[in-house]
Amino acid sequence: MTVLASTLTLAGVLAGLVIGLLVGRYVSGRESAATLAQAQTDSTAREAQAQQAASATATQLARAEGELAEARAERDALRLQQAEAHTIDERLKPLKDTVDSLRTQAVQANQERAKADEAIRVQIEHVQRGYATLEGATRQLVSAMSSASSRGQWGEMQLETLLSHSGLLEGIHYRRQDTRGGDEGVSRPDIVIALPGGAEVLVDAKFPFDSYWKGIEAADSPEAATHFRKHAEDVLARAKALSSKRYSDSSRSPDFVVMFLPLESLLQAALEANGLLLEETFQRNVILATPTSMLAMLRTIAFGYQRNDLAENAERIQELGAEMLQRLGKLVEHLDKMGRGLKSAVTGYNDFVGSFERQAMVTARRMNELGVASGRELTAPAELHETMRTPTLPGMGELEG
Repeated sequence: MTVLASTLTLAGVLAGLVIGLLVGRYVSGRESAATLAQAQTDSTAREAQAQQAASATATQLARAEGELAEARAERDALRLQQAEAHTIDERLKPLKDTVDSLRTQAVQANQERAKADEAIRVQIEHVQRGYATLEGATRQLVSAMSSASSRGQWGEMQLETLLSHSGLLEGIHYRRQDTRGGDEGVSRPDIVIALPGGAEVLVDAKFPFDSYWKGIEAADSPEAATHFRKHAEDVLARAKALSSKRYSDSSRSPDFVVMFLPLESLLQAALEANGLLLEETFQRNVILATPTSMLAMLRTIAFGYQRNDLAENAERIQELGAEMLQRLGKLVEHLDKMGRGLKSAVTGYNDFVGSFERQAMVTARRMNELGVASGRELTAPAELHETMRTPTLPGMGELEG
């Protein structure tokens, strides 16, 4: 019973298990069918969504492939452009180097131009200051030239400057304001230059200036020409006045007087207005001299003094040479007399030595042979055989006694 009961109990348990399993499967099958249907529905929906997504993805992929193709095309085109640009850069490199060099040169040129502009500006400032100084000096000059006396003083100053450069000395070679009298009364040239030999050159430093300055300041050429013609007439009038003073009558001067014009342009303007001016002044024994010709004349006079000094020195040297030779002759006479005395003394000395040898030394040797002893050995002095030289003097020959 127990076994049967146990078996029945076990069979009941197993039957219960089988029934529970079958019931569970049934219930589970019903639920699985519902789930499967829902899953099919969901799968269909997912497939539709997947197809839509795949379609969209294909569209996007196609679009991306197109964009990729365009990007590759653009890349290839860019590479080609870069290659071409590199080739162009290589071809343009010499031009680029040239442009860089030109740019550097342009910068340097600008710097140099700036320096040149600055230098020009400084020079312009200097010129402006110099012009202002010159303008002031010109005003002073015009003011100083307003009177004949001041013009004469200025002319004398210019003339003294030339004299200082010529080598002539005041008080020795020239004098200033030397007053002298003549048939026409008292005359006083500005400078009197002494010439070698006693002659003199007279120089007058007063000159006409008013018309010349008016010609320079004239507004047009015709007006200037009129004033310059008047200037030439003033120069000729001054030459006539100098000629009438007849300076040469009261001095050892040559028959001309020098009219000094302290500006080269004074003579130039006068000659342009009157081409015969020099000939007309020469006829009146007046020489027109400018600083150039005046300095040449003064240096010629100084050279004449140098040559004259050399000639005088040569004569003096000749006189001193003759005097020196005369004195040397006297000295040679005394020397010859002394030589004759020395020669006579030598002759007397040699005669004495010979007599001493013959008279004393013979006896002394005999006494020595006879046994007479002496403290020292006696020897006769030697004769002198030197020859006396006879003094000579150039041009006088030998002086014999």
